[in-house]
Amino acid sequence: GRYSYRRQPHVAHWNLHALGHALLPLIGDEAAMQEAIDRNYAEVYNRDFVALMCAKLGIAAPREGDDELISQLYGLLDANRSDYTLFFRQLGRLPASPQGPTADAPLRDLIIDREACDAWLAAWRERLRGESRPDGERQQAMNAVNPKYVLRNWIAEGAIRAAREGDYDELRAVHECLKRPFDEQPACERFAAPPPDWAAGLEVSCSS
Repeated sequence: GRYSYRRQPHVAHWNLHALGHALLPLIGDEAAMQEAIDRNYAEVYNRDFVALMCAKLGIAAPREGDDELISQLYGLLDANRSDYTLFFRQLGRLPASPQGPTADAPLRDLIIDREACDAWLAAWRERLRGESRPDGERQQAMNAVNPKYVLRNWIAEGAIRAAREGDYDELRAVHECLKRPFDEQPACERFAAPPPDWAAGLEVSCSS
């Protein structure tokens, strides 16, 4: 769809042009306005996107070539239809030095193509070695930007169904959990689980 996650950069670019047109009576020069947006948007977006993604990957200082590592990861997640939130949270638990398939199993289980997963993990670990950052420090930083709990459609649907029956306990539980989405909360483990089979049929709209 037009506003799908993968199209957000394009929509933001379009929105800037729409804002520019709204301000055109104050700007006066439409051609200059459009040229300025087109010239600067991609550079600013790509720079900030790489910086934010590096933080999610536990990379403290972005450098040339990181965009390729990020692009490869997106390709891996897309090809394997992997859960974005679960992947990054599990990634933060892995040591920078390889400990073998068993240590990586919780993350590898999220990827169908294990060989491709192992290849990407090797590239990620090679990148981390260039920073010599302690695992504990890196993992803490990653957990601060990779939420464990997000409001998934199936979680919201469960709370809605219960509320319709007059039971608001589930709604309160979800609300309390999402107050601290980055923290480990044993009472909320069920909200960090993969979607149940029945959730595959859920459809939502912008007004849901």
